[in-house]
Amino acid sequence: MRLVVLALMVWPATAQLRKQEREGAPVRNMTAAERTQLGDPFFLLVLKPKPNETRLDEIEKLIVGRSGKRRLFVVSEEVMDAAAGTGHSRRTVTGYTGVNQGMQLDPNVSLSVFFTDQAFRLDDLEAMGWDDARNRYNYYKLDRQGGALTWKFRGSSVDADKLTPEQRAGTCLRCHITGGPVMKELPIPWNNWHSFRSLVGYLSPDSPNAWAIAKSPRFLDLAGAQDFETSFVLPSIKQFDGRRVDALTRAVPGGRREATDGRRLLRPLFETLEYNLTSADQPSGLHPFPTRGDGPVVDIQVPDTFFLNANLLAGGGFTRYQGLGIAEARQFADVLKLTPAEYRDTVKAFQTRIGGREFDANFAWLVPEASHADNQMADILVRRGIVTAEFAAAVLAVDLENPVFSQDRESLLQFVPARFRFKPRNAEDVPPAHPDELTTAVIQAVRASGVPAGSARETFVKLLEDPQPVQRVREAVAAYLARQTTSLEGVARAAEIRRLYRRMLERRIAAQKRIPDLVESNFLFPTGSAQ
Repeated sequence: MRLVVLALMVWPATAQLRKQEREGAPVRNMTAAERTQLGDPFFLLVLKPKPNETRLDEIEKLIVGRSGKRRLFVVSEEVMDAAAGTGHSRRTVTGYTGVNQGMQLDPNVSLSVFFTDQAFRLDDLEAMGWDDARNRYNYYKLDRQGGALTWKFRGSSVDADKLTPEQRAGTCLRCHITGGPVMKELPIPWNNWHSFRSLVGYLSPDSPNAWAIAKSPRFLDLAGAQDFETSFVLPSIKQFDGRRVDALTRAVPGGRREATDGRRLLRPLFETLEYNLTSADQPSGLHPFPTRGDGPVVDIQVPDTFFLNANLLAGGGFTRYQGLGIAEARQFADVLKLTPAEYRDTVKAFQTRIGGREFDANFAWLVPEASHADNQMADILVRRGIVTAEFAAAVLAVDLENPVFSQDRESLLQFVPARFRFKPRNAEDVPPAHPDELTTAVIQAVRASGVPAGSARETFVKLLEDPQPVQRVREAVAAYLARQTTSLEGVARAAEIRRLYRRMLERRIAAQKRIPDLVESNFLFPTGSAQ
């Protein structure tokens, strides 16, 4: 009897996990059948045994068990602002390492919670967990919608990439477009994250302007964005994209496989589903926090991925793509280096502003680039022989100078057949011969639709019909490099810098329109005039 009483004291027998489809929707109890479909570590370790647990310390104890570890990361579009008080909050993302009850914690479970200078806000806590058996992420939220502070299941990554913006509204998938993890400032120097490139002093307990909360035990586990990138985000996306490919192909006779939804499978190669933010590695000196300076103090080196999708074209790098082996794409890293005066004058000429005042991002030339989520998916397609390197090169060559949000490339997805077969490839296998079944089918579809001179279709189909598309694209990259280098010399330089800066601003605008929920404040994308 005593044991029964203690059990009731620890947890009410009536406790149930709740469910909410989207913000503002009715909240209801999950059925037993619905709960059996949840198998991620967060559900199994926390919500299944204690669905009404709302204390952060207790939640984390359930996650880490006896041997797991916590890693705390901080991100905010105002992260460099040391001001404290009403209206100032930051967001933590917490990852966990180790094994608990036979479940691998990293990179399969994480929490996101806001904090002020004094305390964590437990009425807006989000969690995600990877269900390895069902190949999906599950999303949960702790808030007061529906009355008391309760956990709600907020959906999963299943078919996330098929949803329209209207269907995503009010759900976790409004930001997690394909259903997987999002770290939009993924590459160094990690704009808006605490990292070794931009240490946030007020998060250190020894700092003279330290926030009170920085002295709490949780901040002993504070780590930099570089660790979040390598230990959690990159392996998570690799795992998730690999399972997406598995789900969209099936084995067929003859040792081959078949794409069961060709357009959906190849969509990340043609379309910008997500974006990452890249920038120069040098501070602009024009950011409002902690105080605006007079501009950069060293030359500003514009990243290669501004000019083209260098990561996928060249391969290698921190993402370790196989890529297409077009090393010339990496030479764009040396194309544009602006002097401090050139950069300062360009920002002034375009009246680049944050909140109506002349400011710039923390690191200079902040611009959307092709996302790791999309590129990783495209790289898997090549690695596994689903598309040939020649096919991928032909796609990337269309609108080569516009690596994100290209309507020309997007317009070509319609020619991919719903189903096509391929010979699965391992890393050591000989690459598939060009043209393969997919390439032949796409050539026929494009030709049947008509090929206007000078169109994206013409560029695409001519490359597909060429016996050596990768070599042709390598030549196109080299020609682009020479042309871009020449245009930045002599009297033409100033006008070309303005043209490129305008293009950078246009991409910021496109990103805001395409995925507006990833913009959390007006500090993310400094805007400018259209001159």
